[in-house]
Amino acid sequence: MIDYDNSKTFFQFEMERKINTKKNEGLSIHASEIRMMDRLLDSLNEYMTYMGKESNAYNLCFDLKKQIEENKEQTQEYMDLL
Repeated sequence: MIDYDNSKTFFQFEMERKINTKKNEGLSIHASEIRMMDRLLDSLNEYMTYMGKESNAYNLCFDLKKQIEENKEQTQEYMDLL
């Protein structure tokens, strides 16, 4: 339970509480997305290492890995803004 702070109006207090709640929900969603991207990057690295450059999907995996890394970086930057 959060105690009411008398230095603010009740409306300000409730708005800040709701904003913080939404911010925490957003952070947890994006944190789970980053964990998923990490698992995908690990799997792509494992596949590329195991199959080698001889695989017909190596270049596709390399491109996908680069895109996922960019998405992860953008998601992390967005989380830092929150």
